[in-house]
Amino acid sequence: MENFPVEILHRIFDNLDSETILLSIRPVCRLFRAVVNTYNRYIYNFESISKSNFHLQCRLIRPENVISLILSNNEHIPDQISLFMSSVRLRQMTRLQSITFIGINELQLNNMFKRVHLNFLTSFTLHIEKYDERRKKTTLNFLSSIMAQSSLRKVELNIRNDRISEIPWPLHCRIEHLIIHENITFDNLCRILSSASQLHKLILKQDLPTMIDRTILTSTFPQITSLTIEQLDVPTDRLESFLMLTPSLICLKLIGKECVADGKRWEQFIQINLPHLDKFQFFMDVKKPIAQTREDLQIILDSFRSSFWTKYKKWFIAGVFNINRPHNIQLYTIPICKSTLKYELDSEKIFVYTSLDISPSLTENINELNLSLKMQIHDNNIPKQLLLRINPLFPKVTKLQIEFEYKPSLKSMEYFRSLIDVSQLVEVTLTKHYFNKSDEILLCEIVHFIERSPNLTSLTIHSSYCRYEMYPFLDNICSIIPRQMKYLQLAVNKLDQIETILERCQYLSIVKFETTRLKLSAEIIHWFTENTIDSTVTRQNGCNVIWIGKRKSPMIFNHKRIKLSDD
Repeated sequence: MENFPVEILHRIFDNLDSETILLSIRPVCRLFRAVVNTYNRYIYNFESISKSNFHLQCRLIRPENVISLILSNNEHIPDQISLFMSSVRLRQMTRLQSITFIGINELQLNNMFKRVHLNFLTSFTLHIEKYDERRKKTTLNFLSSIMAQSSLRKVELNIRNDRISEIPWPLHCRIEHLIIHENITFDNLCRILSSASQLHKLILKQDLPTMIDRTILTSTFPQITSLTIEQLDVPTDRLESFLMLTPSLICLKLIGKECVADGKRWEQFIQINLPHLDKFQFFMDVKKPIAQTREDLQIILDSFRSSFWTKYKKWFIAGVFNINRPHNIQLYTIPICKSTLKYELDSEKIFVYTSLDISPSLTENINELNLSLKMQIHDNNIPKQLLLRINPLFPKVTKLQIEFEYKPSLKSMEYFRSLIDVSQLVEVTLTKHYFNKSDEILLCEIVHFIERSPNLTSLTIHSSYCRYEMYPFLDNICSIIPRQMKYLQLAVNKLDQIETILERCQYLSIVKFETTRLKLSAEIIHWFTENTIDSTVTRQNGCNVIWIGKRKSPMIFNHKRIKLSDD
């Protein structure tokens, strides 16, 4: 082993997270410790980590060996960025190629910029949560210097338009990929595009900006070859005017309302104004003034059945509406181009396709599914074609949210198996206005169902009202929580349940205990003070949120002293 090339081990490390390298591989032996210490391509992602492991990694970090850093302030870890700044020698981070700040405040941002070397950045992501007008000018100067970096290629900005509008963009900005989350004015967007002559890929997470009269524009932006617009809600004329500014488009993705509902009109527009367009994806919600029928949907889809769509471009379209809401239809290209989809199980759906040869990869891009149970589901209402499916309808879903209105039958659990591949699940959220005693068996069935996923690390069971309705069966739920959880949100009404959860789930990093009683909240804070070292406990919207520190061993459980009775 001593003669094994270090370079091969370092290549293996490239496919591992920093927590595994530092906390699992490094302690094995002296050789591994030496190899780990010389590895210089660390990617630190602290979005979900226990507080004890966070501090341990901060202590073991060799700042000069870090090339990528992701820090996040959120409701679960409210002050991670400050802790990191106080624990790590930031000035020694001289090789950073990628930085992501999520939920940072402007003071922290300015302090970080002053201490971290930014000369080799290729990727920069920024989400400012708290703004400070006194630091606005400094922020803008730092952002301008980042945009001027010759190595920078990808930028993602989730900041207010007033900050974007005043960034002094360099004349020869070399970014190639830009993502903008907030609304932006048309003038600001044109100013950015005029400066970024090498910008090929543009993603607007919001609607199109309000446009000025195109007749006064003197230039187009031929450098843009890929464009995505989400939350689109503008008249077709306005969308077409904007697209005429990007004549070199090869890829176009549109997600929103109304705009793409006439295949003949779009065929003509693309042939005249977007001659290079090779990949066209859209997902449109269209509202009709009168109730639609299958025949109406067929007429709409007929406009997408010309040889231009089906033979020359091979862009195939699907149309669907719910028979309970026939005024609302959805039109989308195949496969569905969205990563998040709301799927309702409340009634029969009518589907029409422009091709009978539908690819089995129709839903291959869906990784987040919101499963809505709005009406009573009976066993005889479950579509037989779904129950007979060999492969799940949504095979790549990693995030699943199930919203209950009525109680589905236990047999309908087979329905869930036909919808998703449980082995892919990472996050699951179960929500209802209020769970009652009759829901216990169903919740237990779902928990047993999802625990088959080896990748599942996050579970939320949330009741919007009347949490006390869950109290009679909380002990049972706590005793079956999947052991591999890292994040858990759940109502509790006594400290025994916390003991049960922490004994089962050794990897928990963050817990969010929903409590209605201030006395219990105080006892929870006291319990974590007594049983863990350096845990952070915050009270938010009726919940105790704990970023768990190092657990004391053995942990102290004095039930006679701190156990509380049910309400």
